[in-house]
Amino acid sequence: MPTESTFLLAGLLVVAAAVGWLFARLPDFRRDEPSESSIGADYLRGLNLVLNRQTDEALELFVQMARVDDETLETHFALGHLFRRRGEVDRAIRVHQNLLARPNLSETQRHQALFSLASDYLGAGLFDRAEKLFTELRSSPTMAEAALRNLVDIYERQHDWERAIEARRKLDSRTGEKSVEVAHYHCELAESARRDGDMTSARRHLRNARRTASGTLRGALIRAAIASEEGEHSRAVTLYRQLLTADRRLMAEILPLLEAACRETGRDGEIERYLEGLIGKDESVKRDIAYAAIVSGLEQAPLLRDCVEEFLLHNDTLAPLIDIEHLKALPPDKRRASIHRICGGLRRLAMSGSRYRCTNCGYSTKGLLWRCPSCKSWESIRPLQVFQFAEMVA
Repeated sequence: MPTESTFLLAGLLVVAAAVGWLFARLPDFRRDEPSESSIGADYLRGLNLVLNRQTDEALELFVQMARVDDETLETHFALGHLFRRRGEVDRAIRVHQNLLARPNLSETQRHQALFSLASDYLGAGLFDRAEKLFTELRSSPTMAEAALRNLVDIYERQHDWERAIEARRKLDSRTGEKSVEVAHYHCELAESARRDGDMTSARRHLRNARRTASGTLRGALIRAAIASEEGEHSRAVTLYRQLLTADRRLMAEILPLLEAACRETGRDGEIERYLEGLIGKDESVKRDIAYAAIVSGLEQAPLLRDCVEEFLLHNDTLAPLIDIEHLKALPPDKRRASIHRICGGLRRLAMSGSRYRCTNCGYSTKGLLWRCPSCKSWESIRPLQVFQFAEMVA
């Protein structure tokens, strides 16, 4: 349905076109020649259609009236843009194809028309046609940067990471940017190769991913997974420890992996010594450890159990839900059994709701994603590391 802003924009287009036409032809207008007066009447009729909110009829009238010359070219671009924004892509395509059919367009005007037509195709989901036109504009003096950004978007949507790397590097060379996207593209390729059992290709892409901090972090997770799959559990332990030291927000993701790798090496006590070192540097890390232990079902290990118990007994949010004083008064064995039951309920709560949220747009998800589906930003989705009690009440 057309919105109020659509009517306003259409009205402004009408007025602008009418004023431009009148000023360009003022002497003829004063002579009241019939042919020119009929055109003026058409403009007035179009304005009346807009004021009566008959925008479809008005826009169709102006498309038929407007001659493609230097004076009306921008009006055509504005009309095409308006059609595309309203979702009438077929009409936008027709406007821009009519423009491209004109033999007198300058190079700049032709590139602008090609870009507009490519944007129409992109909006219609015709990625192959859009890609062809944006590729043609990669060397345009005026449209190259915008065309490359759209090519990157198309390749990301299609998960064509190799071509996304090529387009993003060309864009970076033009803008001077040092983007994080290329590192993530290599990580996507590395993860795909790992799943296919092609560890040589996976390692090759991981070497390229190391060029940025983002790629180093995500790449280390993939390297640790490769090490575990190949039986190099000691190397996996080292990598997981490095990851937690670099970003403890990944505690819920890494703690169960670290525990499994330590168990495989027969060094079960190593995880506790490592976590004690983290706590010695920052007491607040106990909360992260407790949350990770609860959602992973690891609260039985001595250090993890102590962190969980402290978390439950000193949590103001849980106080209305748990008889903390009664829990404190229980003998150690019964207290541990009660805490184990409480942890089971909290774990079910965590698994039933959103555990991750985009720090950029607020998008929520149950699993860790490296790219937000909503705002398309990379590495902005992070673990919440809190229990969503509001979801339980709802």
